Amino acid sequence: MAVRLPALRCHRDPRSARGRLTAAMDAAESAVLLDLRPATFFDCSGLRLLLFAYLHIRRGRLRVVGDHVPTLRLLHVTGIAPVLRPTPTIAGALTALAADGASAGRRSGR
Repeated sequence: MAVRLPALRCHRDPRSARGRLTAAMDAAESAVLLDLRPATFFDCSGLRLLLFAYLHIRRGRLRVVGDHVPTLRLLHVTGIAPVLRPTPTIAGALTALAADGASAGRRSGR
């Protein structure tokens, strides 16, 4: 199951955004899908939130959807893009999540 979050206003109220993200991660059974496409502004507060999600997701995987060039540039410049592997569409992210789950099953012998 993937949880889609609308644009998070990290720079205005980072604690609120973090709380919403934590609630989504706790509710997710296997994956969290963060859709950054509605965001028109993304800075270090957003990066901090993505890193928090990546480091603290308990049961599953994290995927990021984004097509905003400045946001993607920031992910690449900071070196986090290879870790989060952003995709431009939700369909692409869901396909990647399914592939991640299949490869995890092969690694564990299932």
